[in-house]
Amino acid sequence: MRALLLLVLACLSMQLHAQQVETYTSSGKPAGAMRKQQQKKQQKGFDPSRMIYGGTVNLGGGSGAFSIGVLPMIGYRITDRLGAGVNFGYQYTKINDYIELTDLNGISQYYDYKASMITAGVWARYLVLPKLFVHAGYEHNFINFQNYRYSSNGSGSIEDFKQHFKAPSVLVGIGYRAPIGANISMYFMGMVDILQLTDNPPAYSPYYYNKSNGILSAIYPNIGFNIGF
Repeated sequence: MRALLLLVLACLSMQLHAQQVETYTSSGKPAGAMRKQQQKKQQKGFDPSRMIYGGTVNLGGGSGAFSIGVLPMIGYRITDRLGAGVNFGYQYTKINDYIELTDLNGISQYYDYKASMITAGVWARYLVLPKLFVHAGYEHNFINFQNYRYSSNGSGSIEDFKQHFKAPSVLVGIGYRAPIGANISMYFMGMVDILQLTDNPPAYSPYYYNKSNGILSAIYPNIGFNIGF
């Protein structure tokens, strides 16, 4: 009986010693606590699976007009509902015989409208519902277009020259996303540039609207796709 009791005590001592070695590290800190800290660091660190990619491609034309533009975007899903990032893009527009000018001889001439625009901005989106989101962003647009004037040599002819403008935009909108594959979705969104609703809106903005046409004409539709959000 005494030998059995000694065997049980020896087993308990070995088990307690094993638990002590497993529970504490060489620095004296509990290993379980360190594992939790490492898990938290991993959660707080950069997670490539939360990256967001996407954007829009615009292509239009008809009646002598042509336009093409690309606006890629990249971002990060901060939470399951909130994403934010940057966007950048380029757009080119040409309209044949859009500008009519009369030279000093009284002869009317028609000239093409040509313009290009580079866009850079930041954005954020929040999922209100699984398929419904709200959008807010800031864009700064750098616009270059070809204008016309009387020649500086006094001949009365008309010459072309380049003009450069900048136009900020503060965009807010609401959108709907439709999943089309694993982690991929298309979205349909309506946006308004709230700077265009002010008394002195920025000139040459790509989101310009005529106030006499009503507020609905200020809504710009947008169709694109996302990977990761």
